[in-house]
Amino acid sequence: MNALDYVSVEEAQGLPGLRVAFTQGVPGPWGFGARAILEHKQIPFVAVPQIAGEANEALLRWTGQASAPVAVYGDERPRASWSEIILLAERLAPEPRLIPADAAQRAEMFGLCHELCAEDGLGSSVRAMLFHLRNRDPRSLLVKRYETGRDVAYARSRAQAVIAMLAARLQAQAARGVPYLVGEALSAADFYATGFSHLLRGFPVEVCEMPDSYRATGDLVRQALGETPEILFTHRDRILRDHVRCPFRF
Repeated sequence: MNALDYVSVEEAQGLPGLRVAFTQGVPGPWGFGARAILEHKQIPFVAVPQIAGEANEALLRWTGQASAPVAVYGDERPRASWSEIILLAERLAPEPRLIPADAAQRAEMFGLCHELCAEDGLGSSVRAMLFHLRNRDPRSLLVKRYETGRDVAYARSRAQAVIAMLAARLQAQAARGVPYLVGEALSAADFYATGFSHLLRGFPVEVCEMPDSYRATGDLVRQALGETPEILFTHRDRILRDHVRCPFRF
């Protein structure tokens, strides 16, 4: 089992090198993408726990963030956005490359990641849907932390649009004999697409250990969105098989 060995925020602050906060116990898609990139590049890091739905006051005092992932390298400023974490990892370990060298392909990769990771992307849209589907109290800390101000109909339409775009791109790449999202090679976009696919169909039990309630999220979301193209999961399963240390646990 490829499990994270967590240390407290207080202990992590006194350590050198790279420290990364992950949501403990669940494979959050943003955290999955960050972890997969770091492990693929064999960048050593210390894991710090962030607890979903809690104040995480010690983490907030240290990094300015109560959410995860957030990465701190040495005495540098914290990196909390998905794009900053990709760029930090590429700087710390330029090879194997996960940002395309070609400028146009680089723009494509960051654009795809934006549609997955950014506000108004697949992740935030699905999360807004889940708040509605699970009747979350709008006063709860979790909702206040991640509320986008968009209604559930808009969130559903955005999620469907991103899913359709990803499926069309994977189909076009497969027609060229390429199993990745961008160019000819594995990129950060493949890892993030794999992480976010979990919101649509949970990772198999033999791949990832997590609470059953979290695994059931995919079934709930698919019922609201309609059928999801199978090619997204074919791609996900290939990335997990060929490029991720499985089984794993957060």
